[in-house]
Amino acid sequence: MISRLITIAAALIMSTSLMAQNVNAKLNVSVTKLNYTEKNKSKTDGILDVLADAMNDQTVTEQPGYVDAVRASVIQALGYVRRFTVSDGLQVPPTPETQLIFDGTINYITTITEWHTKDKNRRQEHYAKISVTLHKKRADTGELLDSEVFEVGRSGGSSYLWDNTRENAIKNGLSSLRRQIGRYYNIDYPLVARILERGAEKKDKQKEVYIDLGSTHGVYEGLHFDVYTIGKIGGKETRKQIARLKINEIEGDEVSLCKVTSGAKDLKTALDEQRELLIVSTD
Repeated sequence: MISRLITIAAALIMSTSLMAQNVNAKLNVSVTKLNYTEKNKSKTDGILDVLADAMNDQTVTEQPGYVDAVRASVIQALGYVRRFTVSDGLQVPPTPETQLIFDGTINYITTITEWHTKDKNRRQEHYAKISVTLHKKRADTGELLDSEVFEVGRSGGSSYLWDNTRENAIKNGLSSLRRQIGRYYNIDYPLVARILERGAEKKDKQKEVYIDLGSTHGVYEGLHFDVYTIGKIGGKETRKQIARLKINEIEGDEVSLCKVTSGAKDLKTALDEQRELLIVSTD
């Protein structure tokens, strides 16, 4: 988590003249082994579990057959990260161009089956609980940069994970896992933008701006950005958040129209004063 904050902070203090050139560069990422150990239970443990399940109308089932599906979902999720170019390190060994390696552990894959009553009818419903620990490492030295645990299951309050079959419950769980991993690393490795032109204004407020990110960068309508002013105090660089943007329309490969969702007055003042700005994606 500490290294994650350092990564984001480094992006935030980067000068605007270097943003598009360096900060948005793609990183070559390889996913290697995700270890998984099936839980071995004694016969006594199994009997106790069955009795407990019967009392609670609940059955917990380990699902080792989905190990490959979990790993494939991790690779797919990292492929959602706008600044990653991802390869399967077990199919294609990492090359000298590889910058980051991900490995880790699949902590558990289980389905939970419960009896639910609706309209006087009892029926079984299922949800999946999946946990993965990912280690992010430098490819050249093997230095550990970050470890993060990603978990999905009922505890998150995600009622949509329920389904009428175990297979569909696993599919729902894997979908949730992919979204969680993709979002985490998109925030970890944000895009930074520069304002190309002002758009609509109203009195003392900046309503719209055009930024230098577009379809080439994998952005989408609805993507949010925080806007900071950059200054100096006692020779130290400072930043202050003044506004938020949301992409309204992608205008081209490197142009998008953004709506100013908050801080419209402060943003107009900063533009009028030609203040140095830093604009960072938050989704």
